[in-house]
Amino acid sequence: MRKLQVILCSAVFSTVALASVSAAWADDEQNAAQQAPEAVAQQTDAAAAASQTTEAPAETATAEQPSDQAQADSADPYSVKSFFADFTHFAIGDTVPDLYRTKKYEVTQWTVRHLPAPVAESHWTYMGGNYVMIANADGKILKAESGEIYYKH
Repeated sequence: MRKLQVILCSAVFSTVALASVSAAWADDEQNAAQQAPEAVAQQTDAAAAASQTTEAPAETATAEQPSDQAQADSADPYSVKSFFADFTHFAIGDTVPDLYRTKKYEVTQWTVRHLPAPVAESHWTYMGGNYVMIANADGKILKAESGEIYYKH
């Protein structure tokens, strides 16, 4: 009877974990769908600005500046706003578990992994396939980078 209870509890926990991951993925897809029309609008604005080059070259130079700013804003394609680790959703500003604040998880060779230098009184750690900069004092997440940054050229 005890084994049956353990199996049922495991099944319930697995179902809850999968449901939360599915919900988070659906939220990410919904956010991407909302951002897609904005990207199309920026592309059409840039195309319209390029077509006006015959009459006013000074205007096209100012029209291209916003698209340059948009590229500068998305200069870090590896930046992550939220992620999952140990079946828990984390976001910038959350506090990490004590386990990830130990020396065992501290990333000391951040240059090899193409990570920026940690800010004062912080360090990089590895959580759920992502590199996370956390404050030494309270363990708050300051920044997160996708683990794919390791393969950056």
